[in-house]
Amino acid sequence: MPQITTVGLEAKERLVRRTPGYEVRAAYRQAIANLTNDRALELEPDEGETLRKLKLNVARASKEVNRQVSYGESDTGTLLVWLEEPKKVRRRRKSPSEASAGAEEAGTGEE
Repeated sequence: MPQITTVGLEAKERLVRRTPGYEVRAAYRQAIANLTNDRALELEPDEGETLRKLKLNVARASKEVNRQVSYGESDTGTLLVWLEEPKKVRRRRKSPSEASAGAEEAGTGEE
């Protein structure tokens, strides 16, 4: 039987198989992890780098640090990144007629 222990999430850093892109995204992860609701990041692409590549790196890094971000292109050709507002879940009540219609469709199984 294997020995099972509980460890913190920092144990993920010990994983052996990391892609080269993971190391490249370290700066993105750190910037997104430190981002607050009243701030935004402005990313300027390096020579030969596209905004599409920046968007991809930002999206992957935000998933890796478990933070939801939004981004958009500025008029100067940079990428602006900010924390996404949490989406409010709207729950809709069923009207009495919808509730009874659902019960009628289920039926009793007799025909």
